[in-house]
Order: sequence, then structure tokens, then C-alpha cells
Amino acid sequence: MEGYVEQIFNELPFGVAIAIVVIFGILLILWLLLPLWVLFIQWNTAKIKDEIRNLVELEKGGWDENGEETAEPEED
Repeated sequence: MEGYVEQIFNELPFGVAIAIVVIFGILLILWLLLPLWVLFIQWNTAKIKDEIRNLVELEKGGWDENGEETAEPEED
């Protein structure tokens, strides 16, 4: 890896070499963080779906705020 960076600095002007190294660094960071970002989005989406499901059950009257069934009959 170090050899590639040295070759870039030897063959290209200094400003262009810095720009290329910075862009490759940003791409490397994005490539490493992308799987974590996808996992976070999936986890958050599942959490939101669970909350919506709980709110629907709460509106129907089948569950109370703690997620326990109520003794009241459901009205359809």
C-alpha cells in the first residue's frame, strides 16, 4: 500500500497526488462504514415497525401501554 502512495507522489504533481490520496482515504472510510450503516438502518426500521405494531394494538384495545393484554373485550 505504501508503494502505491509513493508511486502516486512520484509520478503526479504534488497537489494532484494529495487530492487522489484524500479521495481514496474518504472512499476507504465509506467502504468500511457502509456495512455498519446498513445494519443500523435495518435495526432502526425493525424497531420502528415494532413500535407501529404496538400502537396499532394499543388503538384496537387489545394491549395496554406495557404490552400486556387487557381484560376489556375488543370492539370491531
